Amino acid sequence: MLLGNKNGRASQSQRGNTGAPGDEMQGGQVMTCMNCHNTGPILASVAVSVLDSSSNPVTQYIPGYKYTARVTITASGPNLMGYGFQMIGLRDSNNSDLDGFTDVNPNNYKIATIPGGRTYAEHDNMSTSNTFNVRWTAPVTGTGSVTLYAAGNGVNGNGGTGGDGAGFSSIKLTESTSATEDLAGSLPKLAVFPNPLQSTSVLNLENLEAAKYNISAYDISGKAVWSIRQNLPEGSNVLALPTAEWPSGIYFLRLEKGGKSASVKVLKL
Repeated sequence: MLLGNKNGRASQSQRGNTGAPGDEMQGGQVMTCMNCHNTGPILASVAVSVLDSSSNPVTQYIPGYKYTARVTITASGPNLMGYGFQMIGLRDSNNSDLDGFTDVNPNNYKIATIPGGRTYAEHDNMSTSNTFNVRWTAPVTGTGSVTLYAAGNGVNGNGGTGGDGAGFSSIKLTESTSATEDLAGSLPKLAVFPNPLQSTSVLNLENLEAAKYNISAYDISGKAVWSIRQNLPEGSNVLALPTAEWPSGIYFLRLEKGGKSASVKVLKL
């Protein structure tokens, strides 16, 4: 956080220094905050996590859903005054910019786009908090795995980089298959009554062919909370759902057979 970049590296200098592919280069290497803020005696490390609406960390994203992309800077040392960071999200397939960041108030970050179209979340002046909670919307279905890259520093506020510490990190997220829907073949659309879920909710299946099916439920992080494998007869079927002990949140119920799947989103209040 040079004096000229205390309001954000992308905002002030139109440069990205998260360590992500395509960021500013020096000597054939991608630059991070450590290129300037790494002389100590302040020591700093950076962690990146993605949290769902219940503040649970996830490693899978559901396309189109809103998450919190959290950057935490752990720092110690004499004259530690504050913190700064910068973060970008890229598609793993081609390292193109995801964006998806949203600025909210009040906060300690802002969004900045540099020439070339790369968009970053970064500190809004020196922050007294070592945690930056950035609103992030996951990309559309079919994007595949993505990575969020972040760099950050702990600073002494002397107007330069001397004595500061910095670090960088990243997190890879895979696309949740529980959010996909394939209605090919004999699989029907699914219906749940009532929705929002209650302790007596049921799954209604119409126009089935007789076969063995996998039926499962996933929470918003992609974690399976319930599953059965059952032979179902032809025609209409009604299955009771064991939802009484499920925490409040968003779930996906999924029916699978022969490599095909159908899913429906439900809510538990």
